[in-house]
Amino acid sequence: MKALIVLLALLFCCISYAEKTYDIEATGDHSVWVIVNDIKSMFIKDTGLSFNLIPELAIVGKGCEKGISLAAKGKNDREFGMICCKLNDATIGNHGLKIYPFALEPLAIIVNKKNPVKGLTLAQIKDIFAGKITNWKDVGGHNDKIVVAAQLHCPLHEANWTKILSRAERFTKNRINIKTQPEMAKTVSDFKQAVGHLEMTSVKESKDKVKVLAVDGYLPTSENMEKGLYPLFATLSITTKGDASGNVVTFIEYIKTNSKVREAMKKYGMSQIK
Repeated sequence: MKALIVLLALLFCCISYAEKTYDIEATGDHSVWVIVNDIKSMFIKDTGLSFNLIPELAIVGKGCEKGISLAAKGKNDREFGMICCKLNDATIGNHGLKIYPFALEPLAIIVNKKNPVKGLTLAQIKDIFAGKITNWKDVGGHNDKIVVAAQLHCPLHEANWTKILSRAERFTKNRINIKTQPEMAKTVSDFKQAVGHLEMTSVKESKDKVKVLAVDGYLPTSENMEKGLYPLFATLSITTKGDASGNVVTFIEYIKTNSKVREAMKKYGMSQIK
């Protein structure tokens, strides 16, 4: 009898957990996940709404696609996807998605910390990733071959790397293909000749393993983003099936207009889109 009672109690707990619902649920892109996770407790405190941010381990390497999937299947008053790419028209049309941009995140150009180069022009960056400039001495560095690392993710959409070169085939074939942001940080920190690109959220997570270059004389900071001076970036957005409503509208307005959110974004060089 005692064993039966314990079994029934466990079953009740499992059912209760399975049926637990939240006022808001979200998943998707890594960069959006990071800033939303940073402000989540503040949002809950300010609004009284419960929020389930699906654990990041569940979306590694599948960020935007997971966000699209949740939005397409979810309820637009309590569920949304998080994306960093400009989605193609077919994806938007097929799923009936609405896109709500809320921030710009810089895409950092990174090199090994032993590299003496402090900055590059956008034209030099394009030529390096295209394989037209192949030695660091040609841009003020040592007489070393340039090793290009590129993460050409989300090929069906307009991802942040398209700000460097618009199509994958324009990147040098003599490159290291990277699958994840942590792999990019490790590759560039391991090879003194390497150059790569990294989202600023991942730069912070790398704990200064790499060196961030100025582009056309400007570093990827919130101030430079707000002034339109830094040219490489991604547009971070929330997406829903049809027009957002209810609690999701509350969150969208919060992340787009709240001054405390704007301050939180500065850590990652982001600029708020109102």
